[in-house]
Amino acid sequence: MTAFDLEQYLEKTFKNLTAPAEVVEQVHFQDCAFENCYLSEAVFNKCSFEGCTFTDCDLSLVKLSHTRFKETHFKNCRLVGVNWCDADWELRSLLKTVRVYFESCLLDHTLFIGLDLAHTGFRDCQLHGADFENADLSHANFLGADLTGARFAGCDLSEANFVGAHSYAINAAGNTLHKTSFSLPEAVSLLYSLDIILEDDPLESESSAL
Repeated sequence: MTAFDLEQYLEKTFKNLTAPAEVVEQVHFQDCAFENCYLSEAVFNKCSFEGCTFTDCDLSLVKLSHTRFKETHFKNCRLVGVNWCDADWELRSLLKTVRVYFESCLLDHTLFIGLDLAHTGFRDCQLHGADFENADLSHANFLGADLTGARFAGCDLSEANFVGAHSYAINAAGNTLHKTSFSLPEAVSLLYSLDIILEDDPLESESSAL
């Protein structure tokens, strides 16, 4: 017997479920809640999650082969090392209508390469070493996110929100920035990617000397 022996679950709450490395095939979850579940290294193959919530769950290193998400919310979850590129992106539009939202999650070393992440939320998340190369992050929300070592290359960051985010290294010339929101002093780091020379204010230095 497996942890998920039905083909479909509707409005079911899974609490304190422990099923590491569980293999789940072609199961549909709708309006389900997962609370304090341990599913590290689980394999979800051709599954779907619609209107689901994951709270305080460990989903590190899960495999999402051809799995589909819609309006699914992750809060206070561990999702380390997850390759989101393996999911079913429906011609690069999986997250087009806010299919997933991450809040206060640990997303270190996750892969989002080339994905349509428009309007996706990463609020107050830790994304150390995450890779967003060529991703559409227009209107994405990184409010309060820790982006240490995260990679942004060829990304569309139009109208994305980085207010309160920190430790990011975004090449202003190598990404599309249009009405992108940043906050000081972190936004000063954007200047270092430009072909300019930054010097201390001589008047301020003289004033300090006096």
